[in-house]
This record gives sequence, structure tokens and C-alpha cells, in this order.
Amino acid sequence: MNHGLFLTAVAAIALALPVSAQDSRISEDRDRFQMTVNGASISIFRSGAACPPACLQPMQAAPGVGTIGELEMLDFLELFVAGGSGLLVDTRLPEGYAAGTVPGAVNVPSATLRPGNPYRDDLLNALGVRSGDFSAAFDLVVFGTGPDDADAAEAVRSLLEAGYPATKLKYYRGGLNAWVGLGLSTAASR
Repeated sequence: MNHGLFLTAVAAIALALPVSAQDSRISEDRDRFQMTVNGASISIFRSGAACPPACLQPMQAAPGVGTIGELEMLDFLELFVAGGSGLLVDTRLPEGYAAGTVPGAVNVPSATLRPGNPYRDDLLNALGVRSGDFSAAFDLVVFGTGPDDADAAEAVRSLLEAGYPATKLKYYRGGLNAWVGLGLSTAASR
């Protein structure tokens, strides 16, 4: 199939979708994406959970914080979590965590890391921070539900705001949805 025919076929499929499938934004500042290629108009829109709150998140949660994939998650579990120097942090609410999570994860809902939480210093202490000293803090991989869940990115930014070094943080943007979508095993919370 040549490129022009392919684009025509894609446009026909897009037009055939029900109007109700076109009711969600891509991001807070973008409802759809449009362009023209070889004279054919292309429109990309999103269906599913309403944005906000379920808006696509950028690949990078914050400057200096790396984004990782599933193979890097496995390496992190083996090298850091099993070695006692790292934690895999599930930022979802306890109900979601209890239903299933990435094996080895601990539950730290993103809201608990916000500056207004009076127990945030206790949480930072549990993460290895001692009186503002982050040198013995755990290395963390932070994740949420998936690429349209702002909780993990918000948790990363809250940790940075508290002084957590970006070098000790990683962001798994794919979250539990990508993990499950790839057929990787999950665990019920303990």
C-alpha cells in the first residue's frame, strides 16, 4: 500500500469512530493533534478517561530524573531492592496497591509526599533521610497507574522539592498498566 492510500485508510477509520470516543483531551493544553501529510489531513485524538485528571504525562517527570522501562525495572529490583539500597515506590492509593502491584513495590501515595503533609518528614526518614541529610537515602523508582497518571510525576517533583537528589530518583512512566500490558507478573500487597 502506498503512503497516500494508507493515510486515506487511516482517515476513514478515524471518521468511522463513534463521536463518544472523542471526548477526552490528550493533555491539559491539547485536545487533539492535527497535521497535513501529502495533502491528507491527519487528526489524532484520544478516547478514554477524562483529562484532567487522566492526562498524558511527559516522558521526563522532572529535570535530572531519568525515565526507565521494564528491563531497567528488573535490573533495579535485582541490584537495588534485593540489595537493600533501593525501593520501588507505587504512588497509587492503597486500594489500587492492594489489588496488585509490581512485585517488590512499597506503597507511598503521592499525596503523602506533598509539602503540606505533617508526616512528610517521617516518610522521608523512612526513605533514609536523616535530619536533612540525603546521603544515605534509598535510590527510588517511582511509578503510578500509567502514562496518563500524574501521581508518580507529582511524587517525583515533591521529593525533589524536599531536597531528594535527582540522582537517586528514577521515573517509570509506563506504570502498572504498561507492566500488566506486557504480561509481567504482579503481586498482591502484603
